[in-house]
Amino acid sequence: MARVTTEDCVGLIPNRFQLVIYACRRARDISGGSQISVDKENDKDTVIALREIADKKINILEIKESIVKGLQKYSPVDDSDIDASEAVPLKDDASDISFDNFEKESASEKKRKKIYVTESDIQKLIENNRKDLNEKSEDEIIETELNPEKSVTEGNPT
Repeated sequence: MARVTTEDCVGLIPNRFQLVIYACRRARDISGGSQISVDKENDKDTVIALREIADKKINILEIKESIVKGLQKYSPVDDSDIDASEAVPLKDDASDISFDNFEKESASEKKRKKIYVTESDIQKLIENNRKDLNEKSEDEIIETELNPEKSVTEGNPT
């Protein structure tokens, strides 16, 4: 095959930007030691990658999956990764559980735990929050009844 151009590959991958991304990934794989399915012919890895794409010698879907996997920030957690003995049940008060550092740490850097939350736990938390809100609103009503001038002046900033 003579000089390879992107025109030879556009039939398989019509988007030139995707073609560049796929060819770059394949060229990196080749430079990493992956098997070449066409003759090398003293070409650089990028040209070999384009020739493989044009000759339909590689699976484009596999390249796409490797690109997506390489760009994923977090890998999905399998259920088998965490034992039931390591699971932490959710308490009525979940204020001591912090997820602030979750995004800063990768899953391999920390010991992961399952948090079991039942529907009744969620309902209890919702009811507790409603009670707190109701108590706050009742306190505000009582305060406005005791200090009517203060509430009027707070409502009008003039």
